[in-house]
Amino acid sequence: MLRALTGGPLGFPIVKYAGRALSLRAWQRCWVQIHRGEIQAILYAGPRSGAQSWEVSELYLKNSRPKLAADLLEQISIPAVAAGASRIFARVPANSALSDEAKKVGYSFLYREHILGTGSSNSLASNIPTANQSINLRYREASDDYRLFKLHNATTPTNIKQKSGQTIEDWLAGYEGLGGHTTELIFDMNNGEIGGMLQQKSIRSGHMFQIKYSNEATSELPELILAAVTRSKEDRVTTSVQEFRPMLSHFLLTIGFRQLAEYEVMVKPLAEPIPEVSPTLATIG
Repeated sequence: MLRALTGGPLGFPIVKYAGRALSLRAWQRCWVQIHRGEIQAILYAGPRSGAQSWEVSELYLKNSRPKLAADLLEQISIPAVAAGASRIFARVPANSALSDEAKKVGYSFLYREHILGTGSSNSLASNIPTANQSINLRYREASDDYRLFKLHNATTPTNIKQKSGQTIEDWLAGYEGLGGHTTELIFDMNNGEIGGMLQQKSIRSGHMFQIKYSNEATSELPELILAAVTRSKEDRVTTSVQEFRPMLSHFLLTIGFRQLAEYEVMVKPLAEPIPEVSPTLATIG
């Protein structure tokens, strides 16, 4: 998610990415494709929030050659299964050749995601029609997990849940934040359920946020967006919105956001590892 919101690399500086591939950070999480002694592609992958769900966090291709990605996307299935993963998520540019290559090696489409942003956050707050009062937000706690899972179930289409996992364990393992030091704030409704959650993070290139909200809390959506914008100390603000949340996209475009990019979120189911190898099939010697 962070790579999508920050725009990704513009080129393929070999020295830079070769250094990254050899770093401690890349240990057992980085796969490199080399042809005639030159690095052609680099892929970072690993557990998302739990061992059952892996994700492709970064993918660099030399000369934008999508076919280079297919082998890497297929090869990471082996260590993922060995680590106990049951699925791998990936995010690729919408309607791209990379999407076609991913489908060839077992990835299937989940949903489209719109990256929206604005060059300046100074005027956004004045464009938001609210009741002129802020909502009460609190920090997320571990005890919120079950109610957040209920929120996810109520707002996510069935076909997506069938591919991404339908149990609370699946949801926890596949939970996606903004990475690093992300702040997560909760809005509680009067009925005791969670009405929304605001995820936010500031880095050198700007402020990022994501909003999840209940269908029963649509009237508080302007206040949630206002909270996200007013907490930004940066000029550049970006967010991502799933295609099945059109009200949020429409509202953000109305107050001054514009679409920067569009991605396809994909998933690949993985076969369960065989617990024991039959003696008749064991390696000789």
